[in-house]
Amino acid sequence: MAAPTAPRSSPVPASPPPAARRYGQTDSWGGSSGGGGWGGSWGGGSRGGGWSGGWRPPGYAYNTPPRFGIWDGLFLWFLLDNLSRAGSADFFHNHRDDPGYAQWRAEAERRAQDDAELRRKLDDLDRQLAERKDQPRDPNYLPPDIPRDAAVAEDRAGGRGGMGFGLVLAVLLIGGGVAMVLWMRSRRRSQTPAGPAPASSPASMAGRILRNAVGGGEPYKPSLFRVGMTLTADPTPFILAGGVTKVAAPDTGSGGLVSVEAVGTLTAGGTTLHRLYLPGGGFFQLHLGADGKPDECRYFSPLDEVSPASAEEWGFWLDPAEGMIGWPEFQTKDGKLYARQWAPGQSRVQPYGFAEQRQEAGGEQSRRLQSMLYAAPTGAASPAPPTEYILVTAVEQAGQAWVEVHAGIDVNPAILSLA
Repeated sequence: MAAPTAPRSSPVPASPPPAARRYGQTDSWGGSSGGGGWGGSWGGGSRGGGWSGGWRPPGYAYNTPPRFGIWDGLFLWFLLDNLSRAGSADFFHNHRDDPGYAQWRAEAERRAQDDAELRRKLDDLDRQLAERKDQPRDPNYLPPDIPRDAAVAEDRAGGRGGMGFGLVLAVLLIGGGVAMVLWMRSRRRSQTPAGPAPASSPASMAGRILRNAVGGGEPYKPSLFRVGMTLTADPTPFILAGGVTKVAAPDTGSGGLVSVEAVGTLTAGGTTLHRLYLPGGGFFQLHLGADGKPDECRYFSPLDEVSPASAEEWGFWLDPAEGMIGWPEFQTKDGKLYARQWAPGQSRVQPYGFAEQRQEAGGEQSRRLQSMLYAAPTGAASPAPPTEYILVTAVEQAGQAWVEVHAGIDVNPAILSLA
């Protein structure tokens, strides 16, 4: 079945859209570049520090009530996820008759019906509670080294609940359609219809100006994309792009060869894209035409990676009204503006959701992506690439989440010597 057709480039809106939002300023969103995760505003200040040790909440901790009775919800999930930590099981023993614990346990049991890992942790908790059933209980007990203001929601931030208040925002964000990053179990796909896609479909990820660029040979099948395959990448387009874009060329060595570290298959509605991941974080993204041959290709190299440390920081990226991913323009740290390539317009739109199966040497990984593509003219004369792309993606994988920013250009798939 032919993939939906969309124009490769969309015109920049004639009238100026709302002011672009700029990322990379800690006073705006507080996230950190280069890895990490939750823990920045709950459990000890900077990432990896404090009594929580840089703990990252598991997926089932999201989209839950911010508090259960007087107890902060994230505090209870932390204890469950760290039962081997001194005092964690003792807390549940001492408060097992507390109404807040009962509310939280009911929520946990409901979620454990579809989450084997959570079920295992609850069974472990029950085993430890059974071992303590004859021990006395202290209704004022708190685990050692955990401050009361981290455990009791009403004590923090003037009664707002601190991180619990942040989870209220998270729930609102999720309700608005930012489920991919915050681990919502059913994603809204209102942007991706089941039938033929509109001109703003994610199919424009690769465009159409390279149609029929590759001729002859047998149809190229997805099964031929494999981990460890070697590509012969012509350096010419990357040399031409070097002075006018932020794209970094793949490291092909002296022989012009590069090995594929991972192969990704992205699906959204009726659209399928294929990614060939290279050492260093760059990747070629291809679309196969109706004849099974690559008819379009873009290369993306990493520009930045951000690990938001709280629900508020995630809101900077994914808030339904003002989130950066989906904003009409994207401004990079050097001040350059890029217009939204997918669904151009004057107001924010929801990111496009993709499910990715990523095959690596160690096995297969499932990822959920919320992406938006932006573009700006390079101003360079032919044969330099006329357009530079910025792909902004919130990634969820194996209970962790982060934001990736990539810079990209169009390339002719013929340079990869796939056939």
